[in-house]
Amino acid sequence: MRAGLAALVLGIAGGLAIATGVLSMRGAPAPTTVAEALALDGGGPDLDRRRTDAVAILVSACMRRHGWSWKPWPEPPMALPDASMDPVSWADRWGFGVTTGAAAASAPAPIDPNLSSLARLAPDDRDRMRVALFGDGSRGGCQAQATSEVYGLRERLLAPIRPALEDLDRRIAADPAAATVQARWRACVGPIAGGLPLDRRTLAPGLVERFAARVASFGTVPAAIAGRAALQVEERRVAASLARCETAYETDRANVAAPHEAAFVLEQRAALEAVGRTIRAAEAALPTLPP
Repeated sequence: MRAGLAALVLGIAGGLAIATGVLSMRGAPAPTTVAEALALDGGGPDLDRRRTDAVAILVSACMRRHGWSWKPWPEPPMALPDASMDPVSWADRWGFGVTTGAAAASAPAPIDPNLSSLARLAPDDRDRMRVALFGDGSRGGCQAQATSEVYGLRERLLAPIRPALEDLDRRIAADPAAATVQARWRACVGPIAGGLPLDRRTLAPGLVERFAARVASFGTVPAAIAGRAALQVEERRVAASLARCETAYETDRANVAAPHEAAFVLEQRAALEAVGRTIRAAEAALPTLPP
């Protein structure tokens, strides 16, 4: 949850951001980016709802196969305050959301009513239900299987063009200008990293966990309360600095990638558009619950 907050605040996309870009450009000139060629739904409430519905339905079907009566229960979305803010403004106000109480500012999420039956089960039956739902450590349960089925859909269907996308990413990374962009980002985040590795994949989660650990060490005495207030100021400063560094990095890297990506799309347009159609059809076919 905490790492997820950081990713939400900063808009950090690991791996091939160009491969998962989702801006629809129907009716526009010929595509020049992978995102435009794929023409996927960028997400938003509708896709979020369809995904959570699909997970709930698949979990229910899986649990029934294990012999349990299980009603589909869509997990409520995480409702953070000021969700319409841009990442920098959000970080200015809420930091990473750790000490500032962003998660607590939302209404408590309701609990899956299916789980209320756990307390009434005999211990052995309770263990069997938990294993069916959550797995046993060696294999995932119904929850993990359904989540992978739904949220891994795009990645699975991108598999035919994944090698080509990875080759494109290597070409962009090999551009001398890309090294300058990376160095600029490291210089930007260096003052706030506090000794953590300057790696875009791990820096934000590492900072979040560091703040979380410091919060956990506080008590309720006045000195601790004052220390927590000071930590909130520090968290906002660090998160906003990181958000600004990320924004600059994304802009700079997009400029470096543009000619490489345009050439790639010109060559691979048919394949990209075919994959985009397949993904759109698969997402449209996700099972849904009545309103």
